[in-house]
Amino acid sequence: MKALGFVAGLSLAVSALAEGDPPPPQVPIILGIVSDTPSQCSPGQSMNITFLPDTLRLDLPNIRFGAEGHGRTDEVAVCQFTAEFTDWWYKYRFAIQDVTYKGHLNATDGVQLYQLKANTVFRYENRKLNPGRAPPDIWNVSMSTMIDNTANTAIGGEGNFDDDFSVSGNSSHLEWSTCMDGGEGTGDVKTKLVFSLTATTSDKTGKGTGVLARGLTLDFGIVWEECYPDRAVKNAWGETRIDNWSVCTYNNTNQTSRAISRTLRRGPGPLL
Repeated sequence: MKALGFVAGLSLAVSALAEGDPPPPQVPIILGIVSDTPSQCSPGQSMNITFLPDTLRLDLPNIRFGAEGHGRTDEVAVCQFTAEFTDWWYKYRFAIQDVTYKGHLNATDGVQLYQLKANTVFRYENRKLNPGRAPPDIWNVSMSTMIDNTANTAIGGEGNFDDDFSVSGNSSHLEWSTCMDGGEGTGDVKTKLVFSLTATTSDKTGKGTGVLARGLTLDFGIVWEECYPDRAVKNAWGETRIDNWSVCTYNNTNQTSRAISRTLRRGPGPLL
């Protein structure tokens, strides 16, 4: 049986989080993307990111399940990547209040798309300034989860299904980014969003197939808030903070450098 215009609206006990302030005059620009799953989502080929004033949109046309046939096993489509941003507007911070998953499922013999997940972490990497900028080059990192959504769905599951779907879920709370001073993304500060996205299907008959015919689109709802940047506060921000996360040493003899990433020391105090 084919269902027409299937729309599932899921809420995680939060009906309205915050209206926020009007968006800044300029949204950030993508500086670079590194994908951990290039066969599913590869920058410049099978991925498109659009930062709108109130939405961060991810188009993933090539994301797919591991196999079309199930044999009574779950099949998972996975996209994991990191996007680095620059040109944040001065005196603004942002949060992610919700996510909407959109796609077209072609499923046979009772295959069901039963779960969609989106996890996004904001990373703030700041260079520790040594006197005279002398070596070694040391970076600290702070991280917070902006949204961690699991949408339990029931798309398909009876006979054949061939239709669009849209599923929405709210964040459990607003996790605010650092307050931007306009210089992030260049020089001594790097700002990144780390995405982990999955879709999972089941097959109760062991004979069905399931395909995301046009991939998957995710719309993350963005909330902005005006703020006043303070370097000490920014460098102490985050659910997780790691001192000396990356150390780059410079060899004056052969004019080379070497970067080492380590979780050298973790502590609750501010990062300097």
